[in-house]
Amino acid sequence: MIHALLDTTRVVRTLEMDGGSQEVCAEAVATHDRKTNQLSITLSAFLRATEHTHIGEVSAPAWLPASQSVTEHVGAEEAHEMANDVFDSWCHKVAASHPVPS
Repeated sequence: MIHALLDTTRVVRTLEMDGGSQEVCAEAVATHDRKTNQLSITLSAFLRATEHTHIGEVSAPAWLPASQSVTEHVGAEEAHEMANDVFDSWCHKVAASHPVPS
């Protein structure tokens, strides 16, 4: 049986770009299969517009880390903590990425 552990987005910093404010976001979706003890985490990063006229607009420029998938074998009692640790590490990586000057 597969259990959803994590489905979250975190704003890791805010940038002023192209005349507006953009949130740099890190996202994770994690599930755990108790039958196989397999933890699967999908990680992504994107920019999200904060201006009211652009709400809902997102982009994934090349300077952000590419999406990743992580698979680990871990028991159910440790899966949630491991998913959180992987997401925290991902957030640090996304926050440390810098836009390429144009």
